[in-house]
Amino acid sequence: MSYATAITAFAALLDNESAAPAGLLHAERMRHYRANCRINRVAALGNTFATVEALVGEDFFAAMARVYVDATPATSANLHALGADFPDFIAGFAPAGDLPYLADVARLDWACWLAFLADDAEAVPAAALAELSPAALETLTVTLHPALQLAQSAHWPLADLLAMHQGGAAADINAGGQALLVLRAEWQQIPPARFALYRALQQGESVLAALEAALAVDDRAPVGEWLGWLFASAAVCGLQTVNGELS
Repeated sequence: MSYATAITAFAALLDNESAAPAGLLHAERMRHYRANCRINRVAALGNTFATVEALVGEDFFAAMARVYVDATPATSANLHALGADFPDFIAGFAPAGDLPYLADVARLDWACWLAFLADDAEAVPAAALAELSPAALETLTVTLHPALQLAQSAHWPLADLLAMHQGGAAADINAGGQALLVLRAEWQQIPPARFALYRALQQGESVLAALEAALAVDDRAPVGEWLGWLFASAAVCGLQTVNGELS
């Protein structure tokens, strides 16, 4: 059996215990491999979704993670990439139905995980804006650093829950929705208008459109200050215009 054939058969047996072993692959040994893979994937989810695990307890989390792992074949050998759709799974997980905020907390955990793992990228200084023509500024878009991530819940106090998990005061689950900005291991609660500004930029909207989106939420929002913060925090790593000007 060639190496490629063996690897393909091995991968099939990891996902499907009913698949017939081939060549040197032994059914009993494969059960051990399969169990170890399952354990590792469950443990990886616990590392990524630490706030969720803290809220529900290790036993409940492990049981929920096992159901997810069994229902979700691995698409990558990189355990760091595991769990992008775990929040959506939690939203439909019946035993967690009494915790309606849990899926949004999981989305916050995933944002924190992405911010922590993001590759480095060279920041663009604010002075680069001066090199662009007035016409170019009208169509300017920015590329935000991949270590900057956003999370928002319309109903639940995500910032208070995260602060509680990190040793702060007990959170009032009925305090209302909150938005957060995460940059590497640091985070801060931000108002809805600031979230709207950064989300629009993150989604590729022009700076002007993003400013309008923020002002539509709060027409007195200090949008210039918030835009300046991105450059001061080295959170902008690219500038583009419709004419292809780059900096």
